[in-house]
Amino acid sequence: KVLLIVYKKKQNQLTNRMNSLMENLEMDIRNDIRQGFIDLQTENADLLENVGTIPFLDYKHFASRIFFPEVESVCVISQNNYNFSLMTSAQWVNNYVIFRCVLASLLTVALHSDLSYLTEVMEVLLKDLMQQSSNTQPKLLLRRTESTVEKLLTNWMSICLYGFLREGVGQQLFLLVSALSQQISKGPVDCVTEKALYTLSEDWLLWQAQDFQPLKLEVLFEVSSDGEMSEALEVAVLSCDTVDQVKEKILATFRTKFGFPYNSPLRELCIGEALYRNTKLDHFKDSERLGDVTMLNTMKHYKVKNNLKIQLLE
Repeated sequence: KVLLIVYKKKQNQLTNRMNSLMENLEMDIRNDIRQGFIDLQTENADLLENVGTIPFLDYKHFASRIFFPEVESVCVISQNNYNFSLMTSAQWVNNYVIFRCVLASLLTVALHSDLSYLTEVMEVLLKDLMQQSSNTQPKLLLRRTESTVEKLLTNWMSICLYGFLREGVGQQLFLLVSALSQQISKGPVDCVTEKALYTLSEDWLLWQAQDFQPLKLEVLFEVSSDGEMSEALEVAVLSCDTVDQVKEKILATFRTKFGFPYNSPLRELCIGEALYRNTKLDHFKDSERLGDVTMLNTMKHYKVKNNLKIQLLE
């Protein structure tokens, strides 16, 4: 009986301790959420200064990016009697998701001039997909673009919605994406996995975010061959940003400020302190090593101070 009383007492103490820890954890989470909400409400969101310069693509480039996002050059194949048998047999090729998507895009290009027939082919394939005995979870149908018919449906909807996107909701969608990108960039983003502290998806949440401090850099651009520099452009970065992340933010700020992209791609650019032209910030120079892992250098590694003048070099 004494042992039972002692056990019961310890059990109650353990329960009270666990409840106290849970309450403290919930309180910390509530405080973090409340502080994050306050930060979002008090910060000014300067999305675009030139709203009229939304970078719309013409139909040719829009279609090519939708149809072949990872393919540079393709050959178009179109045979009416061969389409259905070829596409249904392609569904059973294991681990050929890219092949299926390219096949659907090739068919879309081949039948682009005859959208009515393309719609008929898509309807037949959709009915076949819905009637498959292996499709035991109808709620998951069309959730992913892993089959040929799903990619075909995506291409067909993109063709039909192009005019509406350009003339109707394109600007609003662009501003929405710009706002989300701006909020995500205000917190740490893993340069390798691309997981972020501020994200809409739990799957892409950066759980172990290191301490960081916001920084303002004064970026100078070379405007002539004789070394003449432009006026300084203020760019917001973080102390935990890598060199490539800083370059991306510089180019994004340039595009937002002037309404057009910088004339050189990111891979051809480097950054360095304006006072020391030969001093370039590099990803791996004097990098810290943890076993076989080489750490990427950040602004904190280079001891970059607030309002430091940085020069963009080619």
